[in-house]
Amino acid sequence: MSDDRDNDTDAPTHLWESREVRWSALSGLLLAVGFVAERFGAEGWWITAIYVASTLAGVRFFAWEAIEEVVREREIGIELLMTVAAFTAGGLGLWEEAAALAFLYSISEALEEFTEDRTRGAIRALMDLTPKRVSRLIDGREEEIDLAELRVGDRFLVRPGEGVATDGIVVEGRSAINEAAVTGESVPIEKSPGSKVIAGTLNTTGALVAEATATAEDNTLAKIVHLVTEAQEE
Repeated sequence: MSDDRDNDTDAPTHLWESREVRWSALSGLLLAVGFVAERFGAEGWWITAIYVASTLAGVRFFAWEAIEEVVREREIGIELLMTVAAFTAGGLGLWEEAAALAFLYSISEALEEFTEDRTRGAIRALMDLTPKRVSRLIDGREEEIDLAELRVGDRFLVRPGEGVATDGIVVEGRSAINEAAVTGESVPIEKSPGSKVIAGTLNTTGALVAEATATAEDNTLAKIVHLVTEAQEE
């Protein structure tokens, strides 16, 4: 996968929004047009031209990835092998076979890319649930720090409308916490001293003071992100 795809921040939410899927669909459409035309007795150079166009549309993305792998990483991957196979078939005059090969591999690559884009989008959405800054309380004094600086045992303030920065135990205050984004629970849950709060949930009504039981690296939300990332790699 190219770096550009890794840095893409606009993950498609629908299948047709994926450029790879659209190009693969075009490849399949051209292949179908050429196949049907041939079966109805059509002949001539334009049939070959349709298959060539189908092949080019199919290999558009994975051929570029193959070149990047060779140039940047000095590796030969399946993308290069499929590209060579498609153009070798074309060089032998078997453009229908070349187009079929390009379409079948491109649609599998496109669906894989779409799934990975959706997964990356889900991970970014999860990470955005927690605030980047948190109000830590020391001897009754409030100071705003980066979330990464919060340690287990620190007390932090969660105002109404703010997200819970990390897992903790409520020590002061009462409020209703919306946990839908993390647990799926649609009804806000009342919290009082002694109740557990989860990173990534939303405080709705009153202010809470909680004692951190996990850091940003090992709280519930971080574990979910890790599991999602691990599933993507698998």
